[in-house]
Amino acid sequence: MFSKTIIAATFTSLFITSAIGAAIAPAPAARAALIAPDPDAACNCPNNCQHSNGESCSFYRDGNHLDGICQHTGEGGRLLCVA
Repeated sequence: MFSKTIIAATFTSLFITSAIGAAIAPAPAARAALIAPDPDAACNCPNNCQHSNGESCSFYRDGNHLDGICQHTGEGGRLLCVA
């Protein structure tokens, strides 16, 4: 009788930890949605209109995540994320 209780508790623990792991897993994917696909989009509209010169930015290049600083390009006031 006691062995059945231990087996039931083991399976219950396994299912609970699996459910917790599944609930936590999407977090990196959600963060990836906040990173721009290129240096121009990292500092300009439509998604990053609030950025100004000298602010931090993030973008992807060749599959790598890069952090940089928004700087003026001289092209009509546009900013570019310089890593």
